[in-house]
Amino acid sequence: MAELDISELGPQADGIHRSAQDPVYIDRALPGEKVRADVQRGSGGVLRGELREIVTPSPDRIAAPCIHYDVCGGCSIQHASEAFYRDWKTGVVRAALAREDLSPETWLDPVFIPAATRRRATFVALKKNGRVTLGYFRRRSHQIAEITDCLIVDPAIMALRTQLSVALVPILQDGKQADIFVQVVEGRSEIVITGPMGGKGGMDLAMHEAFASLIRDAKVSRISWRTREREAPEVLLEAAPLLAPFNAITVTLPPLAFLQPTKVGERTLVDAVMAGIPQRGKFADLFSGCGTFTGAMLERGRVDAFDGNEAAVKALSKAGGQKALKAVQRDLFHDPLQADELSAYAAVVFDPPRAGALEQARVLANTEVPRVIAASCNPATFARDARILVEGGYRLETVKIVDQFLWSQHVELVAVFSR
Repeated sequence: MAELDISELGPQADGIHRSAQDPVYIDRALPGEKVRADVQRGSGGVLRGELREIVTPSPDRIAAPCIHYDVCGGCSIQHASEAFYRDWKTGVVRAALAREDLSPETWLDPVFIPAATRRRATFVALKKNGRVTLGYFRRRSHQIAEITDCLIVDPAIMALRTQLSVALVPILQDGKQADIFVQVVEGRSEIVITGPMGGKGGMDLAMHEAFASLIRDAKVSRISWRTREREAPEVLLEAAPLLAPFNAITVTLPPLAFLQPTKVGERTLVDAVMAGIPQRGKFADLFSGCGTFTGAMLERGRVDAFDGNEAAVKALSKAGGQKALKAVQRDLFHDPLQADELSAYAAVVFDPPRAGALEQARVLANTEVPRVIAASCNPATFARDARILVEGGYRLETVKIVDQFLWSQHVELVAVFSR
């Protein structure tokens, strides 16, 4: 066991001890602390320490509010004071930009979304001897910690989770692990099961009854299933469609549709994007998903929405019969919009996955599009793409930080660029 001084907090919310050789990363340690830890070299040759004792605690250390914090791998930094946590979250974004020698003309006030607002969750389920364990993975482990309460999610999800632990018994295969995705949209919920179900003979009477019970008693609107990740889910039973209002449009969501994790966070991001959009014009919404930003943009003009997800594009195409909306399926990672296509727009919005929009940013940097608005869930790839735009002649006007992922290392932002 080693006694270590913690000098800083890493981007994954782990404490860092700077040794003479390699840094040592220690979960749940805070800067300024002296700790005792068992140190081992893990995957990728990274040194990690298992925290055993806090010799000298940080003045920013608090008791974690969640009863499952010691076993659950979902939240990484409940043990820090609110002031420290907020400074660290904003610091992650500022540091990412600083590494690219960037800073906006104006840092807008950050927004921190409160607990009990997350409208989606993915539980891990394991059936063994007729009982289903339903929870989250333990930290850096494939073991499942049964979670009976979760402070970050909408209470409606946890109420449904209680019913699921019983309802899933006749559905899941014994000894086989499955993921259970739950999403609540405007008071309605959906479940998507990923993994093996039932016996060799397929769905039997008990499974049908269990699904019907979830629809009837738990008031689930839709149940879908897929055998593995990246497959399109198959709808097994649907009592009512899931409808998402996005300003000018209402979209019938496909199974597993991506939404912003909280309703209030969605509204905050939309407002930040619209603050950078001209009052009238023709706009492009890149990586549009089901239309979170598209609907608001339609209130100011025509919108061409592009996304690689076929189901999302189809759902958006059918939304409200908007003549001012064109939704196009296009892989923007490999086939970004080109300069001649982009020249028609008064503003371009892009909201890519965590990988960022490298190729699209390279094209945008060589256009005369007056305004570009970027939403991002990854400060590092955003900073990389922002550097490309700035080198192409854009001004980074504003950055607004939005923290929807409470007590985790993830953070979102909206940035406005102009020519």
